[in-house]
Amino acid sequence: MRGRLLNLPAIARAVGFALVAIVIIAATLHFREAPSGLPDHAASSAATSDPLSDELKRCQVLAGQAKDDADCEAAWAETRRRFFTYQPPSTTAPPAASAKSPDR
Repeated sequence: MRGRLLNLPAIARAVGFALVAIVIIAATLHFREAPSGLPDHAASSAATSDPLSDELKRCQVLAGQAKDDADCEAAWAETRRRFFTYQPPSTTAPPAASAKSPDR
């Protein structure tokens, strides 16, 4: 009786092991490289000042008193509108933020 010339399960196992080894080597080489040219978010945020962001920071400083502040409520409403409508921010400041009273 003649033996089989090709042992397909053994060949398939060998090909599988080779593919796994290639993937491991490729992943190792990919993660060894240092990331090149990462954008600097601190510089970009300082260059473009968003009045809404400034208003939200002011509300954060106010903490518990911010719930009674009309400017903070307007800023939060604008933030919710931007988040839930997925629209780019408007170029104008929120109406309450632009008309601040001088006693605050």
